[in-house]
Amino acid sequence: MILIPIFCFDSFVLQPFLKDHYLEQDLRNFKDNSWKYILITFAIIIVVAAIFVGVRKISEFIAVCFISGAIVIGFKSTFTRIFLFINTKTEHSRVIQTYEVINHKESQVLWLDAGEKKSIHDHNEIELIDKKRKSLGLQSISQHKTNDTIHVIYKKSIFNVNYLD
Repeated sequence: MILIPIFCFDSFVLQPFLKDHYLEQDLRNFKDNSWKYILITFAIIIVVAAIFVGVRKISEFIAVCFISGAIVIGFKSTFTRIFLFINTKTEHSRVIQTYEVINHKESQVLWLDAGEKKSIHDHNEIELIDKKRKSLGLQSISQHKTNDTIHVIYKKSIFNVNYLD
């Protein structure tokens, strides 16, 4: 019964929230590097469980470690999404990224060029940036011409992951 609210919160609150604030590349990068935060979570769960259970023998401690490991492995994605949610609530700096708009309306090609690794080609990511720009009263990306320059403000936080606000 405890798992149902956790999965509902994850599926209906966290996942949609993250899709509204993070670009896919930033999510992938964090998931690849989240192992250290997962390891810290594992250690915290072990300590809390050991205190709660009142571990007195090494065999009890080993059992707590195995159960804690199963919890962390089973909920790794949920923990990662919780970290990303916390990331959006603890802003400490802003990063301004400059993109050159590539817009060929006749062939329906629109992307944002910022060099090889930072360019944005994905339609959903461009729509997310465009949605955030419109909410700030800025001109839509689709109204820009090729070689126009736009600036996107990303926020960074305790987990050092860019997000849009």
